Amino acid sequence: MADQRSVPTANAAPRGKKRPMTAGATKTLDGAKSRDHEVMNAAIQLFWDKGYAATSVQDVADAVGMLKGSLYYYIDGKEDLLKRIFQDSHAEVSTIAERVRTSDAKAIDRLTLFLEEYALWYVTHVKRASLYAREWRHAGPALRSVLIEQRQYYDQVLQGMISDAQQDGDLDPDLDARMATFYIMSAISSLPDWYRPGKAKQAESVAHAYAELSLRLLRHAA
Repeated sequence: MADQRSVPTANAAPRGKKRPMTAGATKTLDGAKSRDHEVMNAAIQLFWDKGYAATSVQDVADAVGMLKGSLYYYIDGKEDLLKRIFQDSHAEVSTIAERVRTSDAKAIDRLTLFLEEYALWYVTHVKRASLYAREWRHAGPALRSVLIEQRQYYDQVLQGMISDAQQDGDLDPDLDARMATFYIMSAISSLPDWYRPGKAKQAESVAHAYAELSLRLLRHAA
């Protein structure tokens, strides 16, 4: 999910490829309990408002009315919050990807559905999605390695769907599927740069428009 377009990706994965593992768990902060959820929402809002680098653990503690020392019951440090946000987001989006990728629908239909649902997740989770484009650079080596693996996974899912649709004759056979994948993923990951949440139908309209524009490119690349 992190928009690391400079990171090389592998060739398109077969439909049997499994999604990558998430980063290791962080103490007891799992979002299942109301207090955990409150801490995570506060961190997301602060990272959105101030940026990750300018946000301190004290800021998060203040936002939820906690003592700083009490917050360390949940986390070892600030990066744990970023890691948990990325974990939760990847869990949601990879579930979408796997459901669509492994369905029995035609390749072009799987591709269309994935583009729409992937874009829809971005416009309905703008604050969380923006962290991938803006804050992944602050991740330490271990977390960054996980994010690169996740980025490659999504690229491979999309590239595989494009290649399958080409083989079915539904897309331009001369299209460079790898380059098209980079282009489309970059376009969708930039949605948080300009889109601001509004009505549900507006979000659906934007997601549908991005999917349609992508499909036009794929069908008429020459």
